[in-house]
Amino acid sequence: MPNTQPRATDPPPEGRHLILVGNGDAHLHVAAHAERLIRHGVRVTLVTRQDFAFSDWFGGMLGGEWQRDDVRLPADRIAVHGGVHVGADVVQVDRHQRRLTLTDGRELDYDWLSLDLPPVVDEHAIPGFYTAQGVFTVSADDLWQLRQRLESQLAGAAARLPRVALLGGGPNGVELAANLLALGERYGRRLPVTLIANDRKLLPGACQRANRWLTQRLHRRGLQLELVAKATRYHRGQLILDDGSGVDADLLVVTDHLKPSPTLEMFGLTRDENDAIDVDAKLRSRQDPNLFLAREKPAGRSARLTTRERNALLLASLEEAAGGESRALHHGHNEHWKALNLGDLRDIAWRGPLWCRGRWVRRWKHRRDRREVAHYLGER
Repeated sequence: MPNTQPRATDPPPEGRHLILVGNGDAHLHVAAHAERLIRHGVRVTLVTRQDFAFSDWFGGMLGGEWQRDDVRLPADRIAVHGGVHVGADVVQVDRHQRRLTLTDGRELDYDWLSLDLPPVVDEHAIPGFYTAQGVFTVSADDLWQLRQRLESQLAGAAARLPRVALLGGGPNGVELAANLLALGERYGRRLPVTLIANDRKLLPGACQRANRWLTQRLHRRGLQLELVAKATRYHRGQLILDDGSGVDADLLVVTDHLKPSPTLEMFGLTRDENDAIDVDAKLRSRQDPNLFLAREKPAGRSARLTTRERNALLLASLEEAAGGESRALHHGHNEHWKALNLGDLRDIAWRGPLWCRGRWVRRWKHRRDRREVAHYLGER
Protein backbone atom coordinates (compact mmCIF):
# COMPACT_ATOMS: atom_id res chain seq x y z
CA MET A 1 0.00 0.00 0.00
CA PRO A 2 1.61 3.35 -0.99
CA ASN A 3 2.69 5.74 1.77
CA THR A 4 0.62 8.89 1.45
CA GLN A 5 1.90 10.59 4.60
CA PRO A 6 3.88 13.84 4.19
CA ARG A 7 7.65 13.58 4.72
CA ALA A 8 10.13 16.20 5.80
CA THR A 9 11.72 16.15 2.33
CA ASP A 10 8.46 16.53 0.43
CA PRO A 11 7.72 19.96 -1.08
CA PRO A 12 4.80 21.58 0.74
CA PRO A 13 1.51 21.14 -1.15
CA GLU A 14 -0.32 24.25 -2.25
CA GLY A 15 -3.24 25.62 -0.30
CA ARG A 16 -3.83 26.83 3.20
CA HIS A 17 -3.21 24.29 5.92
CA LEU A 18 -5.26 23.37 8.98
CA ILE A 19 -3.64 21.01 11.48
CA LEU A 20 -5.74 19.19 14.07
CA VAL A 21 -3.67 18.11 17.09
CA GLY A 22 -5.32 15.55 19.35
CA ASN A 23 -7.92 12.78 19.21
CA GLY A 24 -10.77 14.41 21.14
CA ASP A 25 -14.47 14.28 20.28
CA ALA A 26 -14.47 17.66 18.51
CA HIS A 27 -11.68 16.57 16.16
CA LEU A 28 -13.57 13.38 15.36
CA HIS A 29 -16.47 15.55 14.27
CA VAL A 30 -14.22 17.84 12.22
CA ALA A 31 -12.47 14.85 10.62
CA ALA A 32 -15.84 13.35 9.67
CA HIS A 33 -16.73 16.60 7.86
CA ALA A 34 -13.29 17.57 6.55
CA GLU A 35 -14.67 17.89 3.02
CA ARG A 36 -16.54 21.02 4.15
CA LEU A 37 -13.17 22.67 4.84
CA ILE A 38 -11.50 21.23 1.76
CA ARG A 39 -14.13 22.90 -0.43
CA HIS A 40 -12.63 26.21 0.69
CA GLY A 41 -9.18 25.18 -0.56
CA VAL A 42 -7.87 24.08 2.84
CA ARG A 43 -5.69 21.03 3.47
CA VAL A 44 -6.60 19.19 6.67
CA THR A 45 -4.01 17.17 8.60
CA LEU A 46 -4.73 15.22 11.78
CA VAL A 47 -1.75 14.69 14.10
CA THR A 48 -2.26 12.01 16.76
CA ARG A 49 -0.83 8.65 17.73
CA GLN A 50 -4.13 7.48 19.20
CA ASP A 51 -7.28 6.48 17.39
CA PHE A 52 -10.55 8.23 18.05
CA ALA A 53 -13.11 6.84 20.47
CA PHE A 54 -16.85 7.34 20.05
CA SER A 55 -17.69 8.62 23.52
CA ASP A 56 -21.46 8.28 23.06
CA TRP A 57 -20.92 4.53 23.38
CA PHE A 58 -18.74 4.62 26.51
CA GLY A 59 -21.71 4.02 28.78
CA GLY A 60 -22.97 1.12 26.66
CA MET A 61 -19.48 -0.39 26.59
CA LEU A 62 -19.22 -0.19 30.38
CA GLY A 63 -22.65 -1.80 30.72
CA GLY A 64 -21.80 -4.73 28.43
CA GLU A 65 -23.60 -3.61 25.28
CA TRP A 66 -20.57 -2.64 23.19
CA GLN A 67 -17.07 -4.06 22.95
CA ARG A 68 -13.91 -1.95 23.05
CA ASP A 69 -13.32 -2.39 19.31
CA ASP A 70 -16.80 -1.01 18.64
CA VAL A 71 -15.98 2.37 20.18
CA ARG A 72 -12.52 2.70 18.59
CA LEU A 73 -12.52 4.57 15.29
CA PRO A 74 -9.22 4.55 13.32
CA ALA A 75 -7.74 8.02 12.97
CA ASP A 76 -6.57 7.29 9.42
CA ARG A 77 -10.19 7.15 8.22
CA ILE A 78 -9.97 10.92 7.89
CA ALA A 79 -8.61 10.04 4.45
CA VAL A 80 -12.16 9.05 3.43
CA HIS A 81 -13.08 12.72 3.83
CA GLY A 82 -10.02 14.12 2.07
CA GLY A 83 -7.74 14.67 5.06
CA VAL A 84 -4.34 13.24 5.99
CA HIS A 85 -3.42 11.41 9.19
CA VAL A 86 0.06 11.67 10.73
CA GLY A 87 0.70 9.15 13.49
CA ALA A 88 3.06 11.20 15.65
CA ASP A 89 3.17 13.55 18.62
CA VAL A 90 4.18 17.20 18.75
CA VAL A 91 7.56 17.81 20.41
CA GLN A 92 8.15 21.47 19.54
CA VAL A 93 5.98 24.43 18.62
CA ASP A 94 6.96 27.68 16.92
CA ARG A 95 3.81 29.79 16.90
CA HIS A 96 5.58 32.75 15.31
CA GLN A 97 6.64 30.70 12.29
CA ARG A 98 3.47 28.59 12.55
CA ARG A 99 5.46 25.38 12.54
CA LEU A 100 5.21 22.09 14.43
CA THR A 101 8.03 19.60 14.92
CA LEU A 102 6.92 16.00 15.38
CA THR A 103 8.43 12.98 17.12
CA ASP A 104 9.44 11.46 13.78
CA GLY A 105 11.42 14.58 12.81
CA ARG A 106 8.86 16.00 10.40
CA GLU A 107 8.11 19.71 10.39
CA LEU A 108 4.64 20.85 9.43
CA ASP A 109 3.72 24.46 8.67
CA TYR A 110 0.18 25.59 9.30
CA ASP A 111 -2.17 28.48 8.72
CA TRP A 112 -4.54 27.42 11.49
CA LEU A 113 -4.04 25.05 14.38
CA SER A 114 -6.78 23.34 16.37
CA LEU A 115 -6.10 21.64 19.71
CA ASP A 116 -8.37 18.99 21.17
CA LEU A 117 -6.29 17.07 23.69
CA PRO A 118 -8.19 14.98 26.27
CA PRO A 119 -7.59 16.18 29.84
CA VAL A 120 -5.93 14.09 32.53
CA VAL A 121 -6.81 13.44 36.17
CA ASP A 122 -5.63 16.08 38.62
CA GLU A 123 -3.88 13.84 41.14
CA HIS A 124 -3.81 16.69 43.69
CA ALA A 125 -7.56 17.39 43.56
CA ILE A 126 -8.47 14.96 46.34
CA PRO A 127 -5.92 13.97 49.00
CA GLY A 128 -5.49 10.22 49.20
CA PHE A 129 -6.99 9.75 45.74
CA TYR A 130 -4.65 7.02 44.55
CA THR A 131 -4.78 4.91 47.70
CA ALA A 132 -8.07 3.50 46.39
CA GLN A 133 -7.99 0.00 44.87
CA GLY A 134 -8.49 1.52 41.42
CA VAL A 135 -8.94 4.95 39.80
CA PHE A 136 -10.42 5.14 36.31
CA THR A 137 -10.92 8.02 33.89
CA VAL A 138 -13.59 8.37 31.21
CA SER A 139 -11.50 6.88 28.43
CA ALA A 140 -12.15 3.78 26.35
CA ASP A 141 -9.17 1.90 27.78
CA ASP A 142 -9.89 2.77 31.42
CA LEU A 143 -13.58 1.96 31.23
CA TRP A 144 -12.87 -1.30 29.44
CA GLN A 145 -10.38 -2.25 32.14
CA LEU A 146 -12.98 -1.42 34.81
CA ARG A 147 -15.60 -3.55 33.08
CA GLN A 148 -13.24 -6.54 32.84
CA ARG A 149 -12.37 -6.22 36.50
CA LEU A 150 -16.00 -6.01 37.59
CA GLU A 151 -17.15 -8.86 35.36
CA SER A 152 -14.56 -11.22 36.83
CA GLN A 153 -15.99 -10.51 40.28
CA LEU A 154 -19.64 -10.51 39.22
CA ALA A 155 -19.15 -13.96 37.71
CA GLY A 156 -17.91 -15.36 41.02
CA ALA A 157 -21.00 -15.85 43.15
CA ALA A 158 -19.03 -15.97 46.39
CA ALA A 159 -16.91 -12.89 45.71
CA ARG A 160 -17.65 -9.65 47.56
CA LEU A 161 -18.48 -7.01 45.01
CA PRO A 162 -16.37 -3.85 45.04
CA ARG A 163 -18.05 -0.56 45.87
CA VAL A 164 -17.82 1.90 42.98
CA ALA A 165 -18.10 5.69 43.31
CA LEU A 166 -18.41 8.12 40.41
CA LEU A 167 -17.04 11.60 41.01
CA GLY A 168 -18.91 14.10 38.87
CA GLY A 169 -22.50 14.36 37.76
CA GLY A 170 -24.29 15.69 34.71
CA PRO A 171 -25.30 13.50 31.76
CA ASN A 172 -21.91 11.82 31.55
CA GLY A 173 -21.87 10.74 35.18
CA VAL A 174 -25.50 9.63 35.08
CA GLU A 175 -24.98 7.48 31.99
CA LEU A 176 -21.90 5.76 33.44
CA ALA A 177 -23.64 5.14 36.78
CA ALA A 178 -26.73 3.68 35.07
CA ASN A 179 -24.61 1.34 32.99
CA LEU A 180 -22.62 0.17 35.99
CA LEU A 181 -25.97 -0.87 37.44
CA ALA A 182 -26.80 -2.54 34.12
CA LEU A 183 -23.55 -4.53 34.23
CA GLY A 184 -24.55 -5.97 37.60
CA GLU A 185 -28.07 -6.65 36.32
CA ARG A 186 -26.64 -8.72 33.46
CA TYR A 187 -25.22 -11.07 36.09
CA GLY A 188 -28.31 -10.96 38.31
CA ARG A 189 -26.46 -9.12 41.06
CA ARG A 190 -26.73 -5.61 42.47
CA LEU A 191 -23.46 -3.76 42.10
CA PRO A 192 -22.95 -1.11 44.83
CA VAL A 193 -22.71 2.21 42.94
CA THR A 194 -22.69 5.77 44.30
CA LEU A 195 -22.87 8.94 42.21
CA ILE A 196 -21.44 12.10 43.83
CA ALA A 197 -22.34 15.36 42.12
CA ASN A 198 -22.31 19.02 43.11
CA ASP A 199 -25.66 19.71 41.40
CA ARG A 200 -29.19 19.83 42.76
CA LYS A 201 -30.52 17.74 39.87
CA LEU A 202 -29.16 14.78 37.95
CA LEU A 203 -29.71 16.58 34.64
CA PRO A 204 -29.37 20.34 35.25
CA GLY A 205 -30.53 21.16 31.72
CA ALA A 206 -33.69 19.06 31.84
CA CYS A 207 -37.09 19.83 33.38
CA GLN A 208 -38.16 18.86 36.90
CA ARG A 209 -40.43 16.02 35.72
CA ALA A 210 -37.62 14.40 33.74
CA ASN A 211 -35.29 14.65 36.72
CA ARG A 212 -37.91 13.21 39.07
CA TRP A 213 -38.54 10.22 36.81
CA LEU A 214 -34.81 9.60 36.32
CA THR A 215 -34.03 9.89 40.03
CA GLN A 216 -36.80 7.47 41.00
CA ARG A 217 -35.81 4.96 38.33
CA LEU A 218 -32.13 4.93 39.28
CA HIS A 219 -33.02 4.72 42.97
CA ARG A 220 -35.20 1.65 42.31
CA ARG A 221 -32.28 0.06 40.50
CA GLY A 222 -30.06 0.58 43.54
CA LEU A 223 -28.05 3.74 42.82
CA GLN A 224 -26.95 5.71 45.90
CA LEU A 225 -27.08 9.45 45.19
CA GLU A 226 -25.08 12.18 46.91
CA LEU A 227 -26.20 15.45 45.33
CA VAL A 228 -24.98 18.96 46.20
CA ALA A 229 -21.87 17.28 47.55
CA LYS A 230 -18.12 17.36 46.98
CA ALA A 231 -15.51 14.79 47.87
CA THR A 232 -12.74 16.39 49.93
CA ARG A 233 -10.43 13.42 50.58
CA TYR A 234 -10.13 9.66 50.40
CA HIS A 235 -9.23 7.77 53.56
CA ARG A 236 -9.28 4.05 54.37
CA GLY A 237 -11.83 2.99 51.82
CA GLN A 238 -14.07 6.03 52.15
CA LEU A 239 -14.61 9.26 50.27
CA ILE A 240 -15.12 12.00 52.84
CA LEU A 241 -17.66 14.58 51.64
CA ASP A 242 -17.73 18.29 52.41
CA ASP A 243 -20.39 17.78 55.10
CA GLY A 244 -18.16 15.29 56.93
CA SER A 245 -20.10 12.18 55.91
CA GLY A 246 -18.38 9.22 54.28
CA VAL A 247 -19.12 7.13 51.19
CA ASP A 248 -17.70 3.61 51.05
CA ALA A 249 -15.73 3.21 47.83
CA ASP A 250 -13.15 0.70 46.61
CA LEU A 251 -13.03 1.85 42.98
CA LEU A 252 -13.30 5.46 41.76
CA VAL A 253 -14.47 6.66 38.35
CA VAL A 254 -13.45 10.27 37.74
CA THR A 255 -15.50 12.44 35.37
CA ASP A 256 -14.36 15.76 36.83
CA HIS A 257 -11.30 16.74 38.92
CA LEU A 258 -9.44 17.01 35.63
CA LYS A 259 -6.64 19.23 34.40
CA PRO A 260 -5.55 20.16 30.85
CA SER A 261 -3.26 17.83 28.94
CA PRO A 262 0.44 18.53 29.70
CA THR A 263 1.02 18.80 25.93
CA LEU A 264 -0.73 22.20 25.99
CA GLU A 265 2.16 23.69 27.95
CA MET A 266 4.50 23.66 24.94
CA PHE A 267 2.16 26.03 23.08
CA GLY A 268 3.04 28.82 25.53
CA LEU A 269 -0.47 30.17 26.05
CA THR A 270 -1.27 32.36 29.04
CA ARG A 271 -3.75 31.01 31.60
CA ASP A 272 -5.94 32.94 34.02
CA GLU A 273 -6.43 32.31 37.75
CA ASN A 274 -8.94 29.55 36.90
CA ASP A 275 -6.33 27.77 34.72
CA ALA A 276 -8.36 28.66 31.60
CA ILE A 277 -7.13 30.03 28.27
CA ASP A 278 -8.97 33.09 26.99
CA VAL A 279 -10.93 32.30 23.81
CA ASP A 280 -13.61 34.22 21.97
CA ALA A 281 -17.15 33.04 21.27
CA LYS A 282 -15.86 30.90 18.39
CA LEU A 283 -13.15 29.05 20.38
CA ARG A 284 -10.36 31.13 18.82
CA SER A 285 -7.52 32.12 21.13
CA ARG A 286 -7.44 35.85 21.80
CA GLN A 287 -3.68 35.58 22.27
CA ASP A 288 -3.14 33.80 18.93
CA PRO A 289 -5.98 34.16 16.39
CA ASN A 290 -4.58 31.28 14.31
CA LEU A 291 -5.20 28.87 17.18
CA PHE A 292 -8.49 27.18 18.14
CA LEU A 293 -9.03 25.41 21.46
CA ALA A 294 -11.95 23.01 21.50
CA ARG A 295 -11.97 22.37 25.24
CA GLU A 296 -12.05 25.93 26.53
CA LYS A 297 -15.26 27.72 27.50
CA PRO A 298 -16.18 30.23 24.77
CA ALA A 299 -16.69 33.86 25.72
CA GLY A 300 -20.24 34.78 26.66
CA ARG A 301 -21.15 31.34 27.99
CA SER A 302 -22.08 30.89 31.64
CA ALA A 303 -21.61 27.12 31.42
CA ARG A 304 -19.48 24.73 29.45
CA LEU A 305 -20.83 23.39 26.18
CA THR A 306 -22.12 19.86 25.81
CA THR A 307 -19.99 17.60 23.65
CA ARG A 308 -22.25 17.95 20.64
CA GLU A 309 -22.51 21.73 20.99
CA ARG A 310 -18.72 22.02 21.22
CA ASN A 311 -18.24 19.78 18.19
CA ALA A 312 -20.64 21.79 16.05
CA LEU A 313 -19.18 25.12 17.19
CA LEU A 314 -15.58 24.13 16.39
CA LEU A 315 -16.47 22.88 12.90
CA ALA A 316 -18.50 26.01 12.14
CA SER A 317 -15.70 28.26 13.42
CA LEU A 318 -13.04 26.50 11.35
CA GLU A 319 -15.26 26.63 8.28
CA GLU A 320 -15.78 30.35 8.81
CA ALA A 321 -12.01 30.89 9.09
CA ALA A 322 -11.41 28.82 5.95
CA GLY A 323 -14.08 30.65 3.97
CA GLY A 324 -13.04 34.10 5.16
CA GLU A 325 -16.64 35.04 5.83
CA SER A 326 -18.05 36.14 9.16
CA ARG A 327 -21.36 34.56 10.00
CA ALA A 328 -23.59 34.23 13.01
CA LEU A 329 -23.08 30.91 14.75
CA HIS A 330 -26.30 29.67 16.28
CA HIS A 331 -25.60 27.44 19.23
CA GLY A 332 -28.38 27.85 21.75
CA HIS A 333 -28.59 25.42 24.62
CA ASN A 334 -31.95 23.94 23.62
CA GLU A 335 -31.57 23.47 19.89
CA HIS A 336 -30.93 19.73 19.90
CA TRP A 337 -32.35 16.73 21.66
CA LYS A 338 -29.99 15.09 24.12
CA ALA A 339 -30.27 11.41 24.95
CA LEU A 340 -28.78 9.02 27.51
CA ASN A 341 -28.31 5.28 27.39
CA LEU A 342 -29.52 4.05 30.79
CA GLY A 343 -28.52 0.45 30.16
CA ASP A 344 -32.01 -1.06 30.68
CA LEU A 345 -33.52 -0.49 27.22
CA ARG A 346 -35.54 2.52 28.46
CA ASP A 347 -33.49 5.57 27.62
CA ILE A 348 -34.30 9.22 28.27
CA ALA A 349 -34.15 12.21 25.92
CA TRP A 350 -34.76 15.90 26.60
CA ARG A 351 -34.66 19.31 25.00
CA GLY A 352 -35.29 22.21 27.33
CA PRO A 353 -38.72 21.70 28.96
CA LEU A 354 -39.54 18.75 26.67
CA TRP A 355 -38.62 15.17 27.52
CA CYS A 356 -39.51 11.58 26.74
CA ARG A 357 -38.39 8.09 27.71
CA GLY A 358 -38.85 4.50 26.65
CA ARG A 359 -37.70 1.87 24.20
CA TRP A 360 -38.28 4.07 21.17
CA VAL A 361 -35.72 6.56 22.54
CA ARG A 362 -33.21 3.70 22.57
CA ARG A 363 -33.99 2.89 18.92
CA TRP A 364 -33.73 6.53 17.88
CA LYS A 365 -30.44 7.01 19.71
CA HIS A 366 -28.97 3.86 18.15
CA ARG A 367 -29.92 4.97 14.65
CA ARG A 368 -28.39 8.40 15.22
CA ASP A 369 -25.17 7.03 16.71
CA ARG A 370 -24.72 4.31 14.08
CA ARG A 371 -25.27 6.85 11.33
CA GLU A 372 -22.52 9.08 12.72
CA VAL A 373 -20.06 6.21 13.08
CA ALA A 374 -20.83 4.89 9.58
CA HIS A 375 -20.38 8.36 8.11
CA TYR A 376 -16.93 8.79 9.62
CA LEU A 377 -15.83 5.29 8.56
CA GLY A 378 -17.11 5.91 5.02
CA GLU A 379 -19.58 3.04 5.19
CA ARG A 380 -22.88 3.14 3.38
